[in-house]
Amino acid sequence: IKNVLHDEINKKQILFVTAYKDINRSTWMHYGRSNKEYFECFFRLAQNIEFNLVVYIEDKTFQELNLLYKFKPNIIFKSLNSVVTFYDKYLNEDRKIITSAVYKNKIPIKRITNPEHVFSEYNLINHSKINFISHAKQSYTNYDFYSWIDFGYVKYISSVPTKLKIDTNKLPNKIIYHYLKCPDLNNKVSEAEMLRSDDIYLTGSSFIVDSTVVSKFEYLYENKIKDWQSKNLTDDDQNLVLQLYYDNPELFCIIHNNAWFSLFNILQNIV
Repeated sequence: IKNVLHDEINKKQILFVTAYKDINRSTWMHYGRSNKEYFECFFRLAQNIEFNLVVYIEDKTFQELNLLYKFKPNIIFKSLNSVVTFYDKYLNEDRKIITSAVYKNKIPIKRITNPEHVFSEYNLINHSKINFISHAKQSYTNYDFYSWIDFGYVKYISSVPTKLKIDTNKLPNKIIYHYLKCPDLNNKVSEAEMLRSDDIYLTGSSFIVDSTVVSKFEYLYENKIKDWQSKNLTDDDQNLVLQLYYDNPELFCIIHNNAWFSLFNILQNIV
């Protein structure tokens, strides 16, 4: 018993963060997803996660969830509107870009219905993940790491982060992402090229940020959004973070697996 207590006391702590905003995805002709699907995935996460999880949602969604489910004390609900996000700050300008002829002419026909080229709401709510992490860090300051996990991440129990899978004492003091295809720092792919490509390098559905780099990550992220908007560009978080990795590889630790939603199952592969 003493050994267990000693291990817990000396273990670095990690706080999980998620958020959900209804952007009417159920009405999309392509890549639609219902609130019911999101709720089922979230409840699977909430029932099985062993860590504290901060959840930013709108009041309406909170009421719906509480009619459907009972939640354990480690699930901490917060108002989504309590956070000033990139969604709030940059949505209107993004809408002008994504609907412009200049932007549309950059997108090949085969990709024209992809949500990142149609819905500013989709791009901007995904860009806002770091804002929710930053807000959670301000409220809960005593954690060594802050981890994002998408609200709809857990389609299968095997994707749930557990204490057996995550040895926080071995995590580097960096931004940790999972990649499907390795970004080559000697052969960088530009943001303009990524608009035309189906390749996926970094996945944005989950990532871990050391507490010491949360503010820097948020700062760099916002500057990249501004840079893109000055160039009449918009894209999803996966491709934006790819560019941040190219610009600042020393801040990142990236680990490979061919499967989506696998970050928390491969952390032991960090070297």
